Amino acid sequence: MLLEQRRLWAGSTLVALRQHGLYICQREAGGRAVLEVELPYEEILPVRVERRNFVPHKKLLSLLAIVGWCLFTFTLDHRQEASFVVDFWLWALGLGGPLLVYAWYGWQHRWREFVLLTSRSSIIFADRSSEQAALQGFAEALDRRTKSYLRHEYGQVNPLGPIEIQLHRLQWLRNLEVLTDAEARTSATRLTGRLSLDTMRSMGQDLETPYVN
Repeated sequence: MLLEQRRLWAGSTLVALRQHGLYICQREAGGRAVLEVELPYEEILPVRVERRNFVPHKKLLSLLAIVGWCLFTFTLDHRQEASFVVDFWLWALGLGGPLLVYAWYGWQHRWREFVLLTSRSSIIFADRSSEQAALQGFAEALDRRTKSYLRHEYGQVNPLGPIEIQLHRLQWLRNLEVLTDAEARTSATRLTGRLSLDTMRSMGQDLETPYVN
């Protein structure tokens, strides 16, 4: 699965799910790669999503005040002219139009961010309305692909291998929510032959949990 987003004057960001990891490539507007890396799936979880808004209110108010002052000055200087109404609206469109375009472009491409967070990276996209479903879908696919990969590569146990290492691996997978509690317990039982690794207490004494066989 691949997702690419281009920004005017800001280059592009491309992410892709590869066989062994998440590929990330960021390029400048001229096409030169400024970041190109592949993060192994072992370093991805947990996958989280954040949406951020940071509208520059002070800057917009300052620009609006400048437009208002220009129109006010124009009104004082030309209100006696016969063509005042037409000229006023031409000035209003000429000054207010670029401001509206700037505000629209900023809201669509700069002031709303979709942030894809992993344990080792923070990938920022423009949170465009037309791309929200694709961005959310990629985040969910990354989570599923990572868990599927870890389950396949590390979720199997071998009772003839080093037991302690495999128990730590099972706990790691459980902490990452790759395995459920039931799956982790079942695999631990296959390794140790015990129903539980927790210590039992009876009459003030520590007892081992019973073995399956």
